[in-house]
Amino acid sequence: METKSKLNEAFSGRIRLDLIFRTIVSCRKKYILPLLLTAVLSSAVMLCIPRYYQVQVMLAPEYSNGTSSMAGLGNVASMFGVNLGNMSSNDAIAPMFYPDLMNSTDFLVPLMGVKVQTLDGSFKGKYADYLMKKQEVPFWLLAVAKIKNLIKPIGKVNTADGYQPDPFKLTEAEDKLVQGIAGNISCTVDKKTDIISITTTAQDPLVAALLADTVKQRLQDFITAYRTQKARIDLQHVEALCKEAHLKYLESCHKYSAFADTHYGAVMESYRNQQEQLENEMQMAYTAYNTLTQQKVMAQAKLQERTPVFTTLQNASVPVKHTGPKRMITVAALVLLAFIITTLYQLYSLKSED
Repeated sequence: METKSKLNEAFSGRIRLDLIFRTIVSCRKKYILPLLLTAVLSSAVMLCIPRYYQVQVMLAPEYSNGTSSMAGLGNVASMFGVNLGNMSSNDAIAPMFYPDLMNSTDFLVPLMGVKVQTLDGSFKGKYADYLMKKQEVPFWLLAVAKIKNLIKPIGKVNTADGYQPDPFKLTEAEDKLVQGIAGNISCTVDKKTDIISITTTAQDPLVAALLADTVKQRLQDFITAYRTQKARIDLQHVEALCKEAHLKYLESCHKYSAFADTHYGAVMESYRNQQEQLENEMQMAYTAYNTLTQQKVMAQAKLQERTPVFTTLQNASVPVKHTGPKRMITVAALVLLAFIITTLYQLYSLKSED
């Protein structure tokens, strides 16, 4: 009765922690079973969850902004968390859209064929094969997957050499695998600085590092191909015209030299007019060829200007320690939660009996 009266006193008006502590001490034996069960069960569950490793790479893209005044305005705006870096750019895919790009099927499907290997050398092959053969899953997820497969079989993924899945029409098994790949890759972009952070997750440290390096390179290649697409098309067109103009110039030179050799010393006005006409045509062909050559050089310079440069702030490296799961922290948190729940239950029980 004394404990109950003190408990009522503790909850009347303001909370008396000293009285609550004494009440907890008096019921300490009732904590043994729930805390012990929580520690044992949570430890057993956490041991079933496989360890995983994460690798992060960081990139800083280069931009060609319009004017220095706009660049200065962008620097001032960045102080207030506003990004004006792309206002003068014609790019439709800005860094803020890179996470959506990396989650697209067209980007993820080719990653199935990436060559990876484990740190212990037990596996070397395609990333899709690694996910299906070497990936460990908790027993409850494995049981659920087997039950679903019995109810509705999803088939198998074709990993034969030379087979390329069609991103436009994936099978159900390929779609599940692509979703798994998407879950192992994340991309974030700092809105103020446009710093790109790519994080990859795998149960093997070397696989995580290889995947991070591959994803970084493929993102760079995609952005480079996108930004230089028009410049490359223009350069190919100018190169074709330049080649054609060169052939016409050589042909006109041949005609002029052949006529000059066969009519050397001719005094007839018609011959001299024809020779002058051939010479003019040769000069015009040379002028056209020279102009196109200059345009070709300018197109090459424009292509070089449009080619983006990515500064790698942090390269991929094989992690030494695993990233998760944090087993000890998780078990301690669950035990603490069990302690709090048990305490509230004991306090409520004593108050109800009063």
